[in-house]
Amino acid sequence: MTFCFEMMILSYLKAYTYYPMLVPNSPPDDSIAGNLFSQFSVSATALLIVSLNMKYYWYFIFALVYSIIEELFIVLGVYKQHWYQTWMTFVFLLILFWVTKHAYRICFSGLKGSIRYIFIFLGLVTLHENSIIWVLRLIGIQKFSENLQDDKQHSLILLASLYMLLLGIICMLLYFSRVQWGWKLAVILLLYIMHWLAMMFDLIIYKAGWFWISTSISIWGMYFFTYLIDKIYESRVETISDFGQE
Repeated sequence: MTFCFEMMILSYLKAYTYYPMLVPNSPPDDSIAGNLFSQFSVSATALLIVSLNMKYYWYFIFALVYSIIEELFIVLGVYKQHWYQTWMTFVFLLILFWVTKHAYRICFSGLKGSIRYIFIFLGLVTLHENSIIWVLRLIGIQKFSENLQDDKQHSLILLASLYMLLLGIICMLLYFSRVQWGWKLAVILLLYIMHWLAMMFDLIIYKAGWFWISTSISIWGMYFFTYLIDKIYESRVETISDFGQE
């Protein structure tokens, strides 16, 4: 959830820009690298607050601390605001902490129905984008076209979002469906064909000789993450059930 929000306002709405100089040859990737600190630290803080059942005044304390850090980054020159303002961070963090508290409660009461699939999908997007898509882009093996729209960054975000949406939903349908593996493999073969067509139309650019390896990593990585997250939630449900019987 934090990842999706951050990527939207950072990359598409261009609310602010990071300059950590971790990837100096690619400003968009450098900004994303700097933003990872925000994504992981804010998410970890939200989980800390709800797991320790902290009082509401801690919401304001942590929101204030992050606002001060944001102003410090501006002074240090590693962060620049465009239309975004620091007070927005304070407000958004209060909302995030509140939402996380209720999401945490839902997890502990057992994820059911469509809510379970939404949680799994959000986890898929975060894991797959940060550990596979972005890494493949950084090492120059697989990149999305930046020429679909006039704004290169908007083009990149649009294609990446559509890619994650389609691949994530298809892999989830395959994983949770009860069809035989023969049909699943047929759909996976279709995914390879779709990737090949995307390459032919220059929507996805592959390093020479890396199409099969890169595509396989992306497809099977998404399927594995679906399995992994599902098992994590499943073990949570079993733990809750066992606790209730004691």
